[in-house]
Formats: sequence, structure tokens, C-alpha cells
Amino acid sequence: MRGNDGFFEGSMRVKKTRMLTEGAMLAAVFGVMLLVALHVPVIRIIVLVFLPLPFILFCAKYSLRSILVFCLVCLLVSAIMGTVMAIPMAVFFVCIGFVMGYAIQRKKSKLFIYIATSLTFLAITIIGLFATLKFFHLNIIAENLKIMQQSIEQSKALVNSLGESQAYEDRFAQMADAASQMYSVYLPSLLLLSAFIAVFVLISVNFPIAKRFGVPVPSFQPFREMRLPGNILWYFILAMVANLLMHGDTGSFFAKAVLNLMLIFQILILLQGYAFISFVSHEKKWPKGLLAFAVILSIIFSPLLYLVMIFGIMDLGFDFRRMIQK
Repeated sequence: MRGNDGFFEGSMRVKKTRMLTEGAMLAAVFGVMLLVALHVPVIRIIVLVFLPLPFILFCAKYSLRSILVFCLVCLLVSAIMGTVMAIPMAVFFVCIGFVMGYAIQRKKSKLFIYIATSLTFLAITIIGLFATLKFFHLNIIAENLKIMQQSIEQSKALVNSLGESQAYEDRFAQMADAASQMYSVYLPSLLLLSAFIAVFVLISVNFPIAKRFGVPVPSFQPFREMRLPGNILWYFILAMVANLLMHGDTGSFFAKAVLNLMLIFQILILLQGYAFISFVSHEKKWPKGLLAFAVILSIIFSPLLYLVMIFGIMDLGFDFRRMIQK
């Protein structure tokens, strides 16, 4: 019995030593990568993409208590090695990497990890915007809108200096003002879409690398098998009805909320339409590049996007897939 106890204690010490060694190495790697991201602008974007990797590797293996200690150590390392700007950036990627790695350890699906990480990304971004406004009295959104409006005014002045016709100048001014208004109205949707796109890039880059280090990362199901909840179709119809009742109003909070919901539901239904095209292509044994061709063609000829949305609505509202399989 004593021999077995001694073997067990020795094994535990080896595991603990290995965890401490691996944690120290990953914390050091994170600190160096953070320094490079802060002080080497040429490769900043590339390095930022890999910052969640140390947390994915550690959080996918060890206990929650060890993970929390590791995250605190990484924050301490970033505070010592970096500047004041290093701490917010470190907090951001600590949270992103923690959600990814711990969800892998809990054997969650890749879709769950993607959605959870995207919402975390969005929440931290919003908190950061509010913190910047509260403590530094800097409204980043208002500043971006101001810069955009200044660029529009400069573009208008350039058009005037080129001696274009008055009709062209008026049309350009209308387009520029519409773009500025769209930015202010659809900002929530832009933040949401930016979060999902950024996290998709992070997952696409870091998961294959983590897999090479022995982390059991999950895989997405084939795109053709994507089926959104049917309730989305009813929510989309309600949003359309609310939009019709607004009579062109875009200034109120309710109007902006409806317009953003409309945009999000349209994107979801569009994705469902592409998934339906992929499903039909697979069932009919059509060329594999058909989906890519359909996406490119619908982007070039934008009216085709409405046809793809009709496919998405049909897929959500009716069971055409079973009919096609028969």
C-alpha cells in the first residue's frame, strides 16, 4: 500500500511540475508576443491573431483553479513587461483564450465555442468602449463618426474642385450622407458582425495549431448540414412588419433596433440559403465548386442575393431537404 501511495504521490508531483513548467513557458511566450504586438507595428496584426494560443493550450488541459492562476500570472507578466496599454489588451485576449480553451476541455461543440467566444469578444469590446468613455472621456464611436464626416466633407470639396456637374455633386453628397447615416444606424450590427468575423479568423488560425500540440479541438459540421431554428423566420416576418409600420423613421431607438434586427435576420437567412444550395449540390452530386460560384455570382449581381434569401426562407419554412433526399 505504501508503495502504491508513493508511486501515486510521485506521479502527482511529476504532473504538477510539468504543469508549472508548461505554464511558465506559455506565460513567457504570451508576454513576448504581447510586447511584439505593442512595439512592432509591421507585424502587429499577425501577432494579435496568435495571442489566444497560449491560453487554448493551457486551459484545454488543466483544472479551473490552475487556469485562473495561469491567467493572473499572464496579466502580471503583461503589466511588468508592457505599458499601460498592455493590460487592457492582455485582459481581452486572456478572456478570449480562456473561453476557447475551457470550452474545449468541457468537450463543447465547435459551434458552441464559436458563438460563446464571439459573444465574449462583443461584450469585452462594449465594456472597453464604456470604460474609455468613463475614465478617459473619449467617445471612440463619436470620434470615428466625426472622422468619417470629415472625410466625406473633404471628398465633397474634391468633387467640387474637379468641376463636375451640379447633378453629379448632389448625387455624390447624397451617397456620402447616406453612408454616414447608415454607419450611425447599423453600428450595433457592425459590432456584432465584426466580433463573429474576428473570432472566425482566430479559430481558423489557432485551432489547427493547437491540434498539432495534442489538443482535441472539435470540428464544424459540414456547412450543408446547417439548419437554423425555424423561429428565426417568424422573427424576421415580425421585424419586417415593424419596419413597414415605422414609415421610414430611422431616428428613434426602436427604429434603429428594428433595422439592426432586420439586417441580422437577413444575413442569417442568406447563410441558410447558401447552406441549402450546398445541400442540394451534395445530394445531386454536382461540382464541389458550385457553392463558391453561387456566392461570388450573388455578390457581383446583388439582385441574386434575394433569390438566395428565398432559398433560405424555403429551407426554414418547408422540409424540402427530405423531399430532395427521396
